[in-house]
Amino acid sequence: MSAPQLDLVMSPREFFHGKIKDASRRLNVELDEHVEFYLVDLLTKFVTIENIRGDGDESDDLLSTPLAFMLKRAVEASAEKQPFLYRRLGDTSLYVSGFFQDYFNRKTFDITYYINMGAAAYEQASSLTKNQPRDDGLPETLELLARNFTKVVDVVAQASDTTALHQDSNIILLYERWNRSGSERLREILQQNGLDPVHVPTKLAQ
Repeated sequence: MSAPQLDLVMSPREFFHGKIKDASRRLNVELDEHVEFYLVDLLTKFVTIENIRGDGDESDDLLSTPLAFMLKRAVEASAEKQPFLYRRLGDTSLYVSGFFQDYFNRKTFDITYYINMGAAAYEQASSLTKNQPRDDGLPETLELLARNFTKVVDVVAQASDTTALHQDSNIILLYERWNRSGSERLREILQQNGLDPVHVPTKLAQ
């Protein structure tokens, strides 16, 4: 049998579309077509380092700028800039919490903080964009992202293939993330590795 051939001419958009489709199917999550398009567009956009670093004015380096600082900028911005800045905050929260889940293992705060910030930011962005004359369905898409943020994070995390389960310590960290977030995706991964997780109430560090 010959080795499978890689499609070297596949565009980033085609690649991420396939990943999102496969991830949502594996997780049995039905995505609205506009949400699916938004996720593909988001992941495609952040392929380039320039989009991650921002432009130093209206954007921030999403891997190093605290969400609280981004929120402060959005709250204090002009009415014209607020929709973009709240949406950028939602995009950052979604991208980091979905694509870089191992990042939270090295931090004192947890992924729930990013999930709460992201959902609230998309909700605010949706509310603000409803006041703008447009027919692209963006306000409704942002509202769906806010309402289903945890499931969307799961889909992005599945698409990113970042979860590693080669060591017992990773299993423990995975359980701790599930215990805090209640993610169905993480529950399924734990069950696939022989664990039937039980929620234990915890007091998160502030």
